[in-house]
Amino acid sequence: MKKFLLNFCYDGTDFHGWQIQEEYITIQSVMEKCLTKIFKIETSLVASGRTDSGVHAYNQYAHFSARTRMLPENIIKALNSLLPNSIYIKDCKKVDSDFHARFSAKSRTYLYKINKTFNPFERNYSAYFPKKKIKSEKIRKALPYLIGTYDFEVFASDTSHLNNCLCTIISAKWEEYQNQYHFFITANRFLHNMVRRIIGTLLKISQYDLPDNYIQEILEKQDYKMLGETAPPQGLYLYEIEY
Repeated sequence: MKKFLLNFCYDGTDFHGWQIQEEYITIQSVMEKCLTKIFKIETSLVASGRTDSGVHAYNQYAHFSARTRMLPENIIKALNSLLPNSIYIKDCKKVDSDFHARFSAKSRTYLYKINKTFNPFERNYSAYFPKKKIKSEKIRKALPYLIGTYDFEVFASDTSHLNNCLCTIISAKWEEYQNQYHFFITANRFLHNMVRRIIGTLLKISQYDLPDNYIQEILEKQDYKMLGETAPPQGLYLYEIEY
């Protein structure tokens, strides 16, 4: 039995997220069907993390095990010949038996895209907030209060299955371009909806000129009512995983 690690990207528009769900088409279900067809036996994938409906990935990783003589480059070709055009395998390599796509990850980086003006061609790939006053300098002043290890339970939508909600934010960066804003955030782990709620709260800070340390206050008080609106999924991308 050999263990392989896949690196792939996907357009999440037409999928109900990563994880297999009954009655819904998900990225995991589509990819596992292709693997099962290739290896003639049910083959499961374990990803670095889940993404929600409408969320995209520049670099997602997942491992699987198979009894095969196929070379990694041939597995790439076989998968890409079967997968829809919305999913593309970028790389495949053999890994040690104790490797785990989720638990071996050192950090994860997400990107969130916001359009300055509405663009119908970008509506599935970026967010647009026509009623928000987005002030880059104001948002940048709030970012240092995200950095460090904190209990992010207030920013999560479901924590019932977790032992704790401690996350270490390594870096957070806000970039402004001619037509878009890009927000990059890197952490050792992320909770469900955490990035989208952070985005919504940063926009709230900008809109109402709240104190620079507003996020620090939220983390100390764990007051859900202080959060901004959860940002929509289509602007979110799993950007990179570091192993």
